[in-house]
Amino acid sequence: MAKPCFKMVRYRLSRTKRLLAKPYDNENIKEIGAIAALKEVASSPDEVAAKFASEALTVIGEEVPYKLTQQVPCWTIADVQYWVKKIGFESYADAFAKHMVDGDLLLLLTEKELEQDLQMTSALHRKRFIRELESLKIAADYGSVDESQLDQFLMSLSPELSVYTYQMLGMGLNRSLLPSLTDEMMKTVCGITNPIHRLKLRQALQDSKHIDDIEVAILSKQIDVFISYRRSTGNQLASLIKVLLQLRGYKVFIDVDKLYAGKFDSSLLKNIQAAKHFILVLTPNSLDRLFNDHNCEDWIHKELRCAFEYHKNVIPIFDQHFEFPAVDTEIPADIRPITKYNGVRWVHDYQEACMDKVERFIKGELNRTPSIGQQQPSVTSSSSSQRRTQSTRWASTNVRSTTQKCTISRQQLEPSTHHCTSPRPPLRSNAANSVTRP
Repeated sequence: MAKPCFKMVRYRLSRTKRLLAKPYDNENIKEIGAIAALKEVASSPDEVAAKFASEALTVIGEEVPYKLTQQVPCWTIADVQYWVKKIGFESYADAFAKHMVDGDLLLLLTEKELEQDLQMTSALHRKRFIRELESLKIAADYGSVDESQLDQFLMSLSPELSVYTYQMLGMGLNRSLLPSLTDEMMKTVCGITNPIHRLKLRQALQDSKHIDDIEVAILSKQIDVFISYRRSTGNQLASLIKVLLQLRGYKVFIDVDKLYAGKFDSSLLKNIQAAKHFILVLTPNSLDRLFNDHNCEDWIHKELRCAFEYHKNVIPIFDQHFEFPAVDTEIPADIRPITKYNGVRWVHDYQEACMDKVERFIKGELNRTPSIGQQQPSVTSSSSSQRRTQSTRWASTNVRSTTQKCTISRQQLEPSTHHCTSPRPPLRSNAANSVTRP
């Protein structure tokens, strides 16, 4: 059954809510197709959507459908039977139960076993079933058996390669062993019978012997700009900047994008390594958690230090009300050079002019260090009034302040598919050992 469009489901949920505000009539609810859509969402792997859809069905008085977990290897025989019926193979459900096919066996089924053991004699039926099974393998969560995040790596190469994850794990393979695979091993041990799939994997592996280097190399083709921000105060501005950069053709990563659970830190830092440019959104109080953070526990600290260590083009964007701390020494030494960087003072009324300035920094047309004749902010302690005066000098757009707020929601953003061909600007010699993250 095709998964309904999320926007349509959300629309139907809102319609259902309005109907339920009055004495409800199930006939009206059925007319708009809400019940079928709610049941589909309630049985989906998306935990949040499934929860609210189930609650809506309960209020309406409809039966809440069977819920399958994404951890397919943990499926019971009953789970497999339900899935087989759901994809339209009800007549074979009893055969799956008779042969006690659970999630583990389902992921390892071959076409020969479908024909001989489960009596699926129609070649077209087998072809369709294999197609549904491959989609399930790609969507499955192997976290319970995949400690090395092999599936994450294969997905980064191509979603098609995720089909082979479970068989590779069953043979004892992990990410560290991938560079040692031969073409014959890929075919016989990993079950990669498609020569094009083997070619894709070989080409990715031959570029580097270290598996992490391969992953970063792949990510570098997908990310031009990484945006770092403090979630509590900078999410709206960061999301707006992401959209505006995407409209100009840049591929942007922001941590609202999906990362694999349990590996948030390593995945996030790899995205920084892969990006060409690093934008730091500085909003009021965004650096407060950095004070005396000598163990680098804060995420802005971690991200900024990683950007400095890997010589990224760091571009600060200052909210119009942002001020650096009065005493520079409160900022950890490894990221303190950020106080000397030129950047863009953001004003919402003039956001296009601000974005023009950001793009000039990206293209290397502007120097990130303080311009000639401009007083550099002191790295030592200074008075609060001096700091407030200096903070205005980091602004690149001298316009009147405004209190207008950005209204773009982070959840409404979609990653761009455009490419950035802008040259990388020159690097500062003293920015090599700094970092920071909210």
